[in-house]
Amino acid sequence: MAHGEKRELVAQLSGYATFADCGREDVAALVEAGGPFALPSGWPLVQEGVPSDACYVLTDGEARVFHQREQVATITAGDVVGEMTLLSGGQRRATVTSSTRVSGLRIENDKLRDVLKTHPKLADAFKAVYDAHSAAG
Repeated sequence: MAHGEKRELVAQLSGYATFADCGREDVAALVEAGGPFALPSGWPLVQEGVPSDACYVLTDGEARVFHQREQVATITAGDVVGEMTLLSGGQRRATVTSSTRVSGLRIENDKLRDVLKTHPKLADAFKAVYDAHSAAG
């Protein structure tokens, strides 16, 4: 990803409520740790019962969240996917499938763990998402 694209992505992510309490340096570290992803409509980002390898932040599009084949939520730009298994271990607890073309930032779990250790505001943001997702289902 080119420097200008990274700068634009940092600005975009900084505007989402998820990262409202994070500084630009925090968000820049997240962007630096990850890379872009894009999927067409109808493709899974994560699948229930599968070990976790990465987290995702949607920047465009819409996806549906299924638990035991029942739709439980819809997610859009600014939402985080995959943090539950990263933070609590085990296997994925839901399947998230794109309902439109989706794109965003994909961060491998090992890199994300390193970033969260050195950027406590990001760790707080991911924990808040985890808490919200846990309460919802």
